Amino acid sequence: MITKEEKIVRCGRSFYFYLQQYAGKYGGRTYLFGEKCAYTWEEAKHIIEELAYALCAAGVRRGMFVAVRATRSIKTALLWQALTLAGAVSVMTDAHFTARDFIAQSGVEIRPDYYITDEEIEGCWTLKNAEYRDLMPVSFAVPPDHSSAEAERMDSENDVTALSLIIFTSGSTGKSKAVMLCQRNYIANSVDGGDLFEECEDDTSALVLPLHHIFGLALIVCSTVCGHAVFFPEDPSPGNLPEKIAEYGVTVLYAVPTYFLALVESDALAGCDLSSMRFGLIAGGPSTPEQMERIERALGCNLIPVYGMSEYVGITTLPYNSPSEFRCSGVGSFYPLNEGFILRDDGSEAERGEEGELCVRGFDLMLGYYGDEAETRAAIDAQGRLHTGDLGYMDERGIVHITGRKKEIIIRGGENISAAKIERALLSVPEVFAAAAVGVRDIYFGEVPFAAVVPQKGADINEEELRLALAGRLSKHEVPCRIFVMDSFPLTSTGKTDKQMLKRMMEVWKTA
Repeated sequence: MITKEEKIVRCGRSFYFYLQQYAGKYGGRTYLFGEKCAYTWEEAKHIIEELAYALCAAGVRRGMFVAVRATRSIKTALLWQALTLAGAVSVMTDAHFTARDFIAQSGVEIRPDYYITDEEIEGCWTLKNAEYRDLMPVSFAVPPDHSSAEAERMDSENDVTALSLIIFTSGSTGKSKAVMLCQRNYIANSVDGGDLFEECEDDTSALVLPLHHIFGLALIVCSTVCGHAVFFPEDPSPGNLPEKIAEYGVTVLYAVPTYFLALVESDALAGCDLSSMRFGLIAGGPSTPEQMERIERALGCNLIPVYGMSEYVGITTLPYNSPSEFRCSGVGSFYPLNEGFILRDDGSEAERGEEGELCVRGFDLMLGYYGDEAETRAAIDAQGRLHTGDLGYMDERGIVHITGRKKEIIIRGGENISAAKIERALLSVPEVFAAAAVGVRDIYFGEVPFAAVVPQKGADINEEELRLALAGRLSKHEVPCRIFVMDSFPLTSTGKTDKQMLKRMMEVWKTA
């Protein structure tokens, strides 16, 4: 473990600093690789420098907005680092859309100066101007060896606390927002987290997450800060990954609960040698202690909970070697560099075991929401604390537990009902694989709870059986008015349950 003072110094370093450090130390070792190509640290450094030079020569300037169609690829990782070195602001867009269409559909008034996209021909990246006209092809060829003096000069002129990255929230429970981050925000998370997880040069992580989302980007940053390789599987599905873990010696996997559970359910897991796996980082949604323990048994490695969000990259987690009863309970403790608070409605701090809103302050805190000062002021208070909107408590061991969202409270005839509590009750039923609860409009009560479940593989359960199973787990007014059994849930592009879509579906089903 490094000291807090050393961590603070490292948080002030740039993305390029860490790239340059490991290129000098491990130049010929693999940094980014897939099934058909691989780049060493030295090769990646040269490409990133050359890309930064070329973008600047084409007119990209410090502070300009450049939208990137963020495919889950090595090329996106290289482009992001090149844009950061050039001092541009990377606006990461979902690759399921054209870059321009995604921004238009986000509802955020943002106008990039340039676009970098491969949407015409996959793999052929093009720099476009604001009018979406082609300016130049973007090359990922390894350039000849040359001096890095110009790149060092470019990096020295960048401020790690200045706007560097814009990512859009998923909008799974509301409208999408454009979150503004600086280099220090995501570097600090990796400095703090990499130390806790003991990530090192001998690790290899597998990227199965999208790169327009903070969780996927955090993996790239952490690998760069900690000096280890990243594997980009062509097929990231749970049915394909076990074989690739065995083939490439993957040691680290970052994923959302739905992915880990699907991995455990996969027939491909049987017979695969997963002995290289050291730990999995699980975040992005709720999971029960039983599910955590099941995943650990199936993968034969430690599973570490992480709680964070686009607005604050990493809020809580635990050290890699924490006891299982700590790791499988709650979402961990506040990161060492964070100041965490659980606040009552009146702003005072709650006691241990008392529910309140989770708030946090530190280096990971976003700069704000682009073009929305009112939302920024609502999220960050006068003391510089982010109000997460999540409700929870801290137990006597210092472990934080999430109990629900302030905005996901279902108000049934004046009584507050936690959607998260309903979901936890449903997930405690052995036959249930996934659960979601939402409030649906009602003429008499205003809104009432509805829920949906996905059964475990091979399980057969119906609404009546689920109601009987909830007896004793929920009070009468908390039991959902309807419980739908589904084959799967609609998901956002980041793998979270799309509750807005689910709510619209239930509004239709209730009258069917």
